[in-house]
Amino acid sequence: MRSIGFAAVFVLLLVATHAGERSVANAASDGKSIFNTNCATCHQQNGMGSPGVFPPLAGNKDVTAKDPAKVIGIVLHGLNTPITVNGKEYSGGMPSWKGTLSSADIAAVLTYVRSSWGNDAPAVTEKMVSAVK
Repeated sequence: MRSIGFAAVFVLLLVATHAGERSVANAASDGKSIFNTNCATCHQQNGMGSPGVFPPLAGNKDVTAKDPAKVIGIVLHGLNTPITVNGKEYSGGMPSWKGTLSSADIAAVLTYVRSSWGNDAPAVTEKMVSAVK
């Protein structure tokens, strides 16, 4: 059996150490694709929404709250009542994505939203989404 060189062992350790970071990065990347396909029409690709209709996701305290349960619930179950964001009211409805997107997809898109357009909030996990379901 051949021995593994020091460089190979170092590379393996480096990959293992950063595997979790890549998982979050991959979730954010997949989340961007999911966002562009399902969310950008209303919330815009820049996360700024549509005045009076669809709220911004950029700079939205509900989106970046320490506990993401509220925003997870909105994505899962939809919202059909007006909402006030940053002192402005929005009347557009939000469809329920529970039957369309998987828990993993919802976690990925929320991780993307919570870390884009100047937002700086922790990742959302599939387990967090399942807990709100």
